[in-house]
Amino acid sequence: MPGVLSLDQLTAPAGEGRFLREYWEQKALHCRADETGSADRFTPLLSSAAIDALISGQRFREGELSLARSEPRIAPGDYVLDNGEIDRGAVMRLWQQGATIILPHLERRHAPLAQFCRQLESVFSAHVQTNIYLTPAGAQGFHTHYDNHCVFVCQVEGRKRWRLYDTPAGTPFRGEQFTPGKFAAGEPVAEFVLEPGDMLYVPRGLMHDAVSEAGSHSLHITTGIIVKTLADFLLEAVAEASLHSAHLRRSMPPGFHLDDFDREGLRAVFDGAMEEARRTADLDAVVDLFADTFLRSRQPDLSGGLTGSAVTADTRIRKRPAAQMRLGQDGRHVALVMAGGDVSFDEPALPALQAFIAGQIVSQADFAALGDDKAREALERLLAFGAAERVQT
Repeated sequence: MPGVLSLDQLTAPAGEGRFLREYWEQKALHCRADETGSADRFTPLLSSAAIDALISGQRFREGELSLARSEPRIAPGDYVLDNGEIDRGAVMRLWQQGATIILPHLERRHAPLAQFCRQLESVFSAHVQTNIYLTPAGAQGFHTHYDNHCVFVCQVEGRKRWRLYDTPAGTPFRGEQFTPGKFAAGEPVAEFVLEPGDMLYVPRGLMHDAVSEAGSHSLHITTGIIVKTLADFLLEAVAEASLHSAHLRRSMPPGFHLDDFDREGLRAVFDGAMEEARRTADLDAVVDLFADTFLRSRQPDLSGGLTGSAVTADTRIRKRPAAQMRLGQDGRHVALVMAGGDVSFDEPALPALQAFIAGQIVSQADFAALGDDKAREALERLLAFGAAERVQT
């Protein structure tokens, strides 16, 4: 995706390969702007001026904007109206009084963040979301805590002092929320200031806290990677295996709820069931299911869909650089499995679609096997649903 920050650039000077081998889900990584030579590398993604324009010019509802302050605490009723709409004047006033403004999922409203998320999704095969934190000078939004997903913290403006601790909870589950007081943070193992252009990778479960430095507000983008775990995959694999194995569809032994139930006997049944699932599960079918579900649940890039001229025999298109897709067939139809859902075509379109996915430039002539009208419609649909972009002649 030309012009969009890649994982390799985000993690420089370590780079994508070293990051995935040595840091991903293992340990923190602090990449300083003075190592990359670009203190303003995150400003194309967002700025405090852009946030000011968004809040002053658009309406927000509860859940789309929130406020946090370590002391004194802020309740939703302090800035949410009875109809669920955000009182934007109250937001501005509480900001003056030291509250951090939080904008979750801002990639849904702000195109540069959406493109950044798509870039990372193409690497991690995972949903990527942003949380934006705009903190007044010298203020702290949250007490020491950990997150249940890995994050990349991109410092856009100002300076923020971070302290990293240990991982007392290990690797938390996706739905496992941090409970204050459950784990002791202990002493910091690292402390540093994030400067503009700095990036901090924090693996899930690592306790941390942050305070903006005096003299200037702090703006940072927390980019969360919402992964599918091996446990998720194993659960689906067992479910898939049960479609082919009557043994796995047998009921649990009667009386298993009783205290004197023979659990050792059940262990033998369990071991046999696990071996049956391992032998019977179709790995490719489960991978295909995960891949298709991932692709369909992405948000397509529809930019430019309203500005192009009518499709003609001279129109040439190619796959959008960031568009991720794969082919599916049922014998009569072929579909592009892609962001936003499947786009289906008659089976004779297969050769042209294979060329299209491979990155070749195509036109109506390549879809000639469909007939003139359907060939033109094929190009129109690829453009409308965000799979393709026009090639300028």
